[in-house]
Amino acid sequence: MKKNIEDRIIGLLGLAARSGNILIGQKMLKRYVSSAFKDKVVVFSSDYGKSMEIILKKCENNGVPYLKLSISKAELGRKLGKKEVSAVGITEETFAKGIRNIIFNG
Repeated sequence: MKKNIEDRIIGLLGLAARSGNILIGQKMLKRYVSSAFKDKVVVFSSDYGKSMEIILKKCENNGVPYLKLSISKAELGRKLGKKEVSAVGITEETFAKGIRNIIFNG
């Protein structure tokens, strides 16, 4: 993935985090992927653990778009104001649509 595209996505994730519109953690993400949220998207760090593969499969099975970034969970966590983040879901439709648009249209 082009660095510019990834930077734009990380920027939107940061805005979503500051406004309280992200979900982090396996339990929360499992519910999110199966939920009625309209425009879902899940973003993974480059070094997500085995436990997050469950979320990845759930995304595939439920038709939820996902993206694997080239940054580590420590770096993703820093960008979101957390310690380490393996994967994140976006709960605000505008942010999710923005990220989906970047993923699919560059």
